[in-house]
Amino acid sequence: MVATISALTSAGQAASYYEADDYYAEGGLAPSEWLGQGAQALNLAGAVDRDQFARLLDGHVAGQSLGTMRDGEWEHRPGWDVTFSAPKSVSIMAEVAGDRRLTAAHERAVKTALELAEQHFSATRIREDGSIRREATGNLVIASFRHGTSRALDPQLHTHNVILNMTRDEAGQWRSLEPRAFYQMQKQMGAIYRQELAAGVQRLGYGIERGKDSTFEIAGIGADTLEAFSQRSAAIEARLAERGKSRAEASAAEKQIAALDTRLAKEAVPHAELIGNWWEAADAVGWDEQARRGLIAQAEARAESTALGADHEFVRELAGDRAVAQGAAMLGERQSVFSTTALHEAAGKFGMGRVGHGDIAAAIARAEKSGALETRECLDRRGVAFEGFTTAANIANETAMLRLEERARQQAEPILPPIPAARAVAEAERRSAHQGHGWTDEQKVAAAQILGSRNRVIGLQGAAGTAKTSTVLATIAREAEARDIQVVALAPTASAAQVLGEALHSRADTLARHLLAPGRPTPMERLWIVDEASLISSADAAKLLGLAESHRARVLLVGDTAQLGSVEAGAAFAQLQGAGMETARLTKILRQTNEHAMAAVEASFAGDAKRSLAALDAGGGRVIECDTREARFAQIAQDYAKLDTKERRKALVVEPSREGRDALTKEIRHRLAENGALHGPAVETTRLVPRDLTRAEAKDVHSYGIGDMIRFAKD
Repeated sequence: MVATISALTSAGQAASYYEADDYYAEGGLAPSEWLGQGAQALNLAGAVDRDQFARLLDGHVAGQSLGTMRDGEWEHRPGWDVTFSAPKSVSIMAEVAGDRRLTAAHERAVKTALELAEQHFSATRIREDGSIRREATGNLVIASFRHGTSRALDPQLHTHNVILNMTRDEAGQWRSLEPRAFYQMQKQMGAIYRQELAAGVQRLGYGIERGKDSTFEIAGIGADTLEAFSQRSAAIEARLAERGKSRAEASAAEKQIAALDTRLAKEAVPHAELIGNWWEAADAVGWDEQARRGLIAQAEARAESTALGADHEFVRELAGDRAVAQGAAMLGERQSVFSTTALHEAAGKFGMGRVGHGDIAAAIARAEKSGALETRECLDRRGVAFEGFTTAANIANETAMLRLEERARQQAEPILPPIPAARAVAEAERRSAHQGHGWTDEQKVAAAQILGSRNRVIGLQGAAGTAKTSTVLATIAREAEARDIQVVALAPTASAAQVLGEALHSRADTLARHLLAPGRPTPMERLWIVDEASLISSADAAKLLGLAESHRARVLLVGDTAQLGSVEAGAAFAQLQGAGMETARLTKILRQTNEHAMAAVEASFAGDAKRSLAALDAGGGRVIECDTREARFAQIAQDYAKLDTKERRKALVVEPSREGRDALTKEIRHRLAENGALHGPAVETTRLVPRDLTRAEAKDVHSYGIGDMIRFAKD
């Protein structure tokens, strides 16, 4: 029950592949339909004509030929197949039991997901004056083909949607598509399809049993029946088991390999014979004709009684409003601005089965009218602007934060006047020189600027490796304490706060703890130095600046806007700088003294991974490529275990995923034990891993599953 996306490689092969489906429909043709605003612009409607389809796959549209010339040959990518597959229970009820209402519900869900994708994902790249810009287009040409069986001849209701590689820009010119958004939003498209289908299934009178990530099955169909019609899944599970993996443990690549290994050739079977075989299989597991007809009759009766209820529409409207409010709260906790499709997915998750995406769209319009949501331009990962939203709560946090910073301007006496500040910096520079470390001109300017500032809130913008702490911050802290200004080192994480506190010889605390217990206001002045300021959300920044105002505290925000942003909503440090907060700046990197290492770091800051790796290669570094994650982990563990104790202390092993970190750590421990570096009895302990739920998700019962443990931190 997923949305899969695959690129088409051959236009000729695709033209015949999707149309022929002998084992599904009498006459050998799969039901087909043209979809999309682009198709309407080309006057394409009704069933897909094979010749028209073939011409469009080749890139011939409205008198144009799309593509590029490479090595003397014209190249054009035909398009992409986005396939939506129904849950097994829906396929069984539609194909085996014969409830064609479910087929119609599946088609509506497919169209809903594609319409949202068309409106919010479709874009093209336009080259102008040597540069490339991306433009949202809002139109697609889609050839849709519905099939009813899997290659193993199980009932599997699914629709292949061939998104042709063409879209019309604002000027009316046809261009090739920019497809990356479809891959990036694959999971979102699948969730929206499943949510719309779940709502349709419930409107038809069926109950549903929810699973993870908006998955579901129709209630009342036994496990034996589902298993009897899951030959394809069983074959994939068996192939994974041969390799010592389960479906839950296997990576996406391993599951794809297993699927390809077990893929059967298409087999043509007359429709009547196929139905007869399915009925026999159902009867064999105790799900006979009477049971099948009974389940449909119960659903029809329930649907009729629900539709007759006078308050039915009112209940759906309330459910839609609640779902949108919960979805917006969930997204707004982590993002200042979120896309319309993200809101549809989040609201659909909370309203699963109770509301469709038409109800959600109406609820979004009501939330806009009431002021709970405000439209904002939302940039996707490619930099394409689509419609998005922000919440009233996020606007309030950002407004409060910016007003507090503005009120703090010109509200403090300098820590040191200009001349004493210059002397203090010169003295600090002399001390550093005795220890073999010099100061750069911009370090001296930054330290003097902060010491002489009359603003209670000030920023220090500096990339990693600019020696902020050992020069500028150490000098600021020392001079402040010499004038009876209490210095507190703060950071979002405990480890960062501890490191900063030790470097400044000051009291240290996490920002979260400080916001809960900042101490009582006193006549003594305070300076709160906050490291890793890019990780602070707008809500926490507003709380921090509000506390600073009531405690007569100065705030020095230290960080780099190019580094990781906050987990919760709002890039507070960047927003404050953009709004005019006084900011000292450090740009010269001092940590890397090797020219190749320096070039690698500079390239990484620019986002050029290829140039960064090339610089490491040129400087004697090694870039090792491995075919699989397992091979990569084994190589990392082997290299790490070969290091002596001193080298291991300096080595840094990086793996982005939590699950990958656990697997890699296990492999490293195994290698160290083999080498004798680890010895003695192993101790195993249970470790709780946070689910990282937002507050909105934590209040929803469907966020929890069997085996989860809930611990309360407050009474």
